[in-house]
Amino acid sequence: MVRKHLTLVIVGLPGSGKSIVAEMLKHRGFEVIELGDIWRELLKKNNISRYEPIATREFTRKIREKYGKEVYAKYAYKKIEKNRNMVAIMGVRSTYEMNYFKKRIHNIHIIALLAPLQLRYSRLKHRGKPEDPKTLKSFKWLDQREKQGFMKARSEVRHGVMRLIDHADYIIANTATIQKLEQNLDKVIGSLKENKEK
Repeated sequence: MVRKHLTLVIVGLPGSGKSIVAEMLKHRGFEVIELGDIWRELLKKNNISRYEPIATREFTRKIREKYGKEVYAKYAYKKIEKNRNMVAIMGVRSTYEMNYFKKRIHNIHIIALLAPLQLRYSRLKHRGKPEDPKTLKSFKWLDQREKQGFMKARSEVRHGVMRLIDHADYIIANTATIQKLEQNLDKVIGSLKENKEK
């Protein structure tokens, strides 16, 4: 078990600000591990384009069947540098992944980023990544998939990202400026560091 780290798990629905927070945390000395990067690495290794939705969904289904629903958490845990004091894990989408980390990391906290759907959609439209949804309808579909932890069964909602948000240790409403987001993040980190030193 990893004991000396301060580990943050940043969760939120698409467009809630996870990428911006990841950059902020890097600047504050955190080792940032993205589950999405692990997914992309595995797709590349298996010669699958991430822009092929049917192929990527099938790949994810098969790898989860073979290695478990927490497979991406397993890869992420291997990447944690044992000599780093502060770690942030991005892209956790299910209780399966979170429970895997909790069993192995002593000082771990969930920070949830919240923003209304229309604002999140607007952010993704302006971001303009190739894989981002182009219409509100496709964004709502992605939103629902995220809530199910990208599992096929609708019953998986109870294990999806909303469950993590409901059980977050800290909530940050990301509805104002980047500066306000940064201030709120610093308050949370400051509070966690104080508690760690007690």
